[in-house]
Amino acid sequence: MKIRLFSKNNEISETTRNELEEKLVSNGYELSNKDDYELAISVGGDGKFISMLHECDFDTTKRYAAINTGNLGYLTTTNKDDLSSFIQDLNTNSFIVEKLKFLDIRINTNDEYNETTYKAINEISIRNTLLKTLYLSVFINNNMLYKLSGDGINVCTPTGSTAYNMSLGGTILDNDSNVVELTPIAPINNNINKNISNSYITSDKNRIIIKPINKDNSISIIVDGKMIPIKDLISVEITINNSISVLRDIDYNSIININNKIYK
Repeated sequence: MKIRLFSKNNEISETTRNELEEKLVSNGYELSNKDDYELAISVGGDGKFISMLHECDFDTTKRYAAINTGNLGYLTTTNKDDLSSFIQDLNTNSFIVEKLKFLDIRINTNDEYNETTYKAINEISIRNTLLKTLYLSVFINNNMLYKLSGDGINVCTPTGSTAYNMSLGGTILDNDSNVVELTPIAPINNNINKNISNSYITSDKNRIIIKPINKDNSISIIVDGKMIPIKDLISVEITINNSISVLRDIDYNSIININNKIYK
């Protein structure tokens, strides 16, 4: 098996990576920096795991794993002190394969300011760069859901429901849920503007379309924490079509992971 490693640029991650490399090679695995790898492994925290997925372009033909050298380790559940157990499980293929769905995002503009398609394992947020009120129309399969005035909107996967969405007061979703969640960001409610404050959860088979009501050249789109300034936005279309395969320890349980990392 060919394996590609991705590590955070700090001392503990580099040391862990070097130790992992030695163990992999001594167990007959081949390391690769090309696109011919079968398994990608991140060494770092949740942020490094997410950046690895983007660097791999969410290739659904690969498998993914993560060694945690960070703090929370919500997505990176294998600890850096368990490398020997990880290698042993790799040798015997003793893993649970967790399927994590990701967003396919298409940004339609009047110009060619940037790439038009993106992917996200956690979320996409649409906000006004100047922190002014943003006016949006939100559609599900071309049917109007609501008009929104406020700081913006966040759309997340079940995996991303514990990220920014949770900070916004959104619902925590089970990773196995076949849904997408839309959560308003600081919606305005007064005599003129009446907005829903709750999250809306819809099937992942649906297509979400978000359009600015007024022409606004100060809109930013944030995809998994990366800001993308947008000029002359027409619409953002969001779907879920695929999932990635992540190797988890044989005793991994997503509910216990939520309890350990969030509720304890």
